[in-house]
Amino acid sequence: MSGRIPTLGGNYFVKGMRRDKPQSMSKSWKLIYQYTKGHRFLFFLSIFMIGVESLFTAMAPSYISDMTNIMTDGLYTGNIDLEAVSYLGLICLALYLCGTLAMFLRNYWMADISQYVARDMREAMDRKMDRLPMRFFDSCRKGDVMSRFTNDSDTVGFALNRSLSVFIHGVFLLIICTILMLLTDLVLAGVAIITATVGMLISLLVINRTQKYYREQQRNIGNMYGLVSELYTTHDVVLAYSATEINKKRFDDINESLRISGFRSEITMGLLPALMGCVGNLGYVAVCIVGSVMVINGDIRMGTVVAFILYVKMFMGPLDMISSSMGNIQAAGAGAERIDEFLKMEEMPADSNGKHHEPVEGRVEFRDVHFGYSEDSETIKGFSAKIEPGQKVAIVGATGAGKTTTVNLLMRFYDVWSGDILIDGKSIKDMSRESLRSMFCMVLQDTWLFEGTIRSNIAYCTDASEEEVMEACRQVGLDRFIESLPDGLDTVIATKNSLSEGQKQQICIARALVDKSPMLILDEATSNVDTRTETVIQNAIDSMMEGRTSFVIAHRLSTVRNADLILVMKDGSIVEKGTHDELLSRNGVYMDLYHSQFEMED
Repeated sequence: MSGRIPTLGGNYFVKGMRRDKPQSMSKSWKLIYQYTKGHRFLFFLSIFMIGVESLFTAMAPSYISDMTNIMTDGLYTGNIDLEAVSYLGLICLALYLCGTLAMFLRNYWMADISQYVARDMREAMDRKMDRLPMRFFDSCRKGDVMSRFTNDSDTVGFALNRSLSVFIHGVFLLIICTILMLLTDLVLAGVAIITATVGMLISLLVINRTQKYYREQQRNIGNMYGLVSELYTTHDVVLAYSATEINKKRFDDINESLRISGFRSEITMGLLPALMGCVGNLGYVAVCIVGSVMVINGDIRMGTVVAFILYVKMFMGPLDMISSSMGNIQAAGAGAERIDEFLKMEEMPADSNGKHHEPVEGRVEFRDVHFGYSEDSETIKGFSAKIEPGQKVAIVGATGAGKTTTVNLLMRFYDVWSGDILIDGKSIKDMSRESLRSMFCMVLQDTWLFEGTIRSNIAYCTDASEEEVMEACRQVGLDRFIESLPDGLDTVIATKNSLSEGQKQQICIARALVDKSPMLILDEATSNVDTRTETVIQNAIDSMMEGRTSFVIAHRLSTVRNADLILVMKDGSIVEKGTHDELLSRNGVYMDLYHSQFEMED
């Protein structure tokens, strides 16, 4: 079939959002750097302040060395130059105070930048969500997506704020200390650099080994989010089927995988501080031994040894900073990779900028439509139908016949493989999805309410007045219930069980009543209400359908007897069409469905 758009069906999420091999740490951090756009001045100013802090901190030991030499000389002569010592002490104090101020400024700016980056990442993922095809939502795990929005972006923000600053500070200190040590004494500098090189090699080996563990840990966190979200939303079903033990086993398996991956990453990175501490102590010992020998031989003075001990402390400190920050930096790299995976997901085909004709008449035509959710399975097979303006059209058929799929294609939740759908003679492919969907109002079998007031749920995305909202409530029989509430329409729907399923469905139908869209789609809209309420609602729906082209997905055939046109579907095709009486007279599929349904009710 020409024009078929390849799909990945149930494997879409797995194939699209998991790489076989982790990308390099540099690529992950390049992605993070892209999100500093708009904040680059502060970003580089923060890095400059890190350099200033490092420079001031590294300059202090040379003045401490001079103070030590003055006091050592004074011990021999019996006359310590307190004025010189005080002067040098004030310089050291000023250096440390300036370094502290620089540290405060870079922490303040980095905290600001990191939150902007995390926010911008979440906004990018939110915009991406609007461009993802429906098959993504059919196959992905909600919790894993939530993990990318929350845990992964927060991990990136934390690492950018804390760990990256520590890492850069360590690198600057390392460079400055190396230069100052080389200027002070080449022999002692060589001793310190040799021990530091050993530490750096150890760090690189450990860092390379732990990258895969952090990636695995972030993925397991996503799996945990997914399972917890699933168990929370289906808790009543789990209890009803006594599936607690089965789900406990699923939870324990993922929890154990998370523990193992977390242990591997943390224990491996946890070795670094211990190893670096050992290397640092060896550096102290080596400098003390070599320095003492050089003092005895008269090659250097005691102040130089004291300065070098401080330099070695600062020299090893950066290595410890770098190693301790690498855990969070690698976790952020893994988080950025998962965000990047999400942002590179296949999007819906480019949308048209076209709009529907005004005013909308409501003439709909399906022309030989073919569609399937996966390449090897065709769901809709040559569907063709013409609906005139203002007609009430019922789509009936057994489960899996393609009723809901047909409506999904009409709304362009999915694009057809071949054929076309036209509204008022214009192909829906030539309309923007927003323009197309603005022509329809939907009431689904699965009720949807968001946390907010009853008023905001009914007037959703409209400028309906309070009178219009109350009139809609009256028409669906919800007015007495609302009047009995202390806050009336301003009552907040805060929890899942604050309303019955029937009341939720009444609110959804009231929402459709205040919507002025020219066409309606109803999916068994009265399935969750009692018979008495159904009669009231059905009258409201009949009134709402007047003059509007309406599509009714019917499971109970008793609700579509007055339809202008009934389309009977089987295996993705229309096998019969006509009015209720016409179809019964043909003794075909519709009659079999109708009689079998009433036999079951009897």
